[in-house]
Amino acid sequence: MSSNDVQKQLAIDQHSVQASEFAQRYRKIAEDSYRSCFAYSRKRLADLLDFYLPAQGNGLRVLDVGCGTGHHMASLKERGFEVAGIDGSGEMLHQARANNPGADIRQADVEALPFADASFDLVLCVEVLRYLPSSAQSIREMARVLKPGGGCLATATPLFNLNGYWLVNRVANLTRVGDLVRLKQFFTTSRQLRRGFGEAGFMEPSVSGVYLGPINWIERLLPRALPRMLKMWEPVDSSLADVRVLKELSNMFLVHAIRRK
Repeated sequence: MSSNDVQKQLAIDQHSVQASEFAQRYRKIAEDSYRSCFAYSRKRLADLLDFYLPAQGNGLRVLDVGCGTGHHMASLKERGFEVAGIDGSGEMLHQARANNPGADIRQADVEALPFADASFDLVLCVEVLRYLPSSAQSIREMARVLKPGGGCLATATPLFNLNGYWLVNRVANLTRVGDLVRLKQFFTTSRQLRRGFGEAGFMEPSVSGVYLGPINWIERLLPRALPRMLKMWEPVDSSLADVRVLKELSNMFLVHAIRRK
């Protein structure tokens, strides 16, 4: 087994352990999007996804690569998209199937998608690339299953994010630090992402900053103050997170790319 495959399996194993926890986290987002950094990050991401996605699916086929609990699939299905999903974790897929009865959901490798060429109008990939030592093959696979002119929306983790997570993750993998998960993750820049998606067959990929600020530290140090601070911070965040230079300091990238015709 290659080092890349080992890393993927470690990520799958960790997310299998956390499947019920993630399902609960997503359920709580509807109750209060400011209750945690996770909820806030997903709210900010959902707002940006809505900017790029049609309001009504009208039968467009969407593949969720690394679908996890199926949260995004369910949301898109409600809007009229025809959804399919893959994930490496059987436990995650149990949640995804419960959330999306009848949908085409398969256990598969994000670097070997079990679908024919040009099968989908859209591909969504949330919080997957951060666990791959090299994202090139996964990006090529997403391009392959997209129809010419089809759109891809994928998140990645900025190298210079203000939470300092690159350093935190490296330290946590050397020694146990509180309750931080010991799972190596991989970080990037907007320039590297644009190059990677361009080389995989996408036209002029754009990279947006999703949300900004050292909010994870606030959650750890002042948890009771977090909801109030996030509500105050969001208008500023909305205006700054995607500014050309500042996006490199954001806590999440969103790539929007169109497959070449």
